[in-house]
Amino acid sequence: MRQRGFTLLELIVVIGIFGVFATMAYGGLNTVLSARAKIEQNLQRTEEYDRAYLRLRNDLQNAAPRPVRDGNGELQPAFGFDSYDARVEFTRGGWQNLLSLPRSTLERVSYSLEDSETADKSRGSRFQEKRLVRRSWYVLDRASQTKPVEVTLLDRVQSVDWRFFDPSGQRSETWPPSNGTAVTNAANTPTPTAVELKITTKDWGELRMIFRVGAEGTARYAELSKPPQAPPPPPPGQPNPPGDNGDNKPEPPVDPQGPLE
Repeated sequence: MRQRGFTLLELIVVIGIFGVFATMAYGGLNTVLSARAKIEQNLQRTEEYDRAYLRLRNDLQNAAPRPVRDGNGELQPAFGFDSYDARVEFTRGGWQNLLSLPRSTLERVSYSLEDSETADKSRGSRFQEKRLVRRSWYVLDRASQTKPVEVTLLDRVQSVDWRFFDPSGQRSETWPPSNGTAVTNAANTPTPTAVELKITTKDWGELRMIFRVGAEGTARYAELSKPPQAPPPPPPGQPNPPGDNGDNKPEPPVDPQGPLE
């Protein structure tokens, strides 16, 4: 008995059906892989926003009223804003020193919007974009050769707007506020109570953040930073307070049982 195989027409039909199912399966798989890659990109971008927000919050909440000297030896305020470059620069505390290095726990930081050039590998071209940059210095009173540490917090930024609030709640676009009062000494420049930051990005649009400057308030920090002062002497003719024998030295303790015989 002769065995009968598949005809050419049957093979063509089977191959056609298999091609249709393979195309459908590849389309579904490609959709799933594309969605996964998009989700991973969005998660990574969200982490970048979170890191930028946390870094800004930690720096501003630990702001300290400590003026510094720049590379030219000029005294700079503890908190300043350059409206021409849209750059905020201030001193912050709480800088951890886990390695016990010979440095202070205070750190000078600045935030500014910088232009950068990015390469698009898919199109083989380069384009200009802006990024939010954080700079920090290892020393407070720096020399002309002191180099900052530069970190890009956020890229694909279109614009950055800063607003500052004084203790009365008034908002100003400059700091110190231009209210007609000139500050001649940088050490006397006040620190804002809060800072408002508006960031416009290409993917998330406009974001508005408000940060409190100083965890416990700059006035309280300055009060605690003052060295202890000795109490003033009493006026003439008045007895000294208990424990004071006239030369600001405490009296020796008295034994209730009297001297030893």
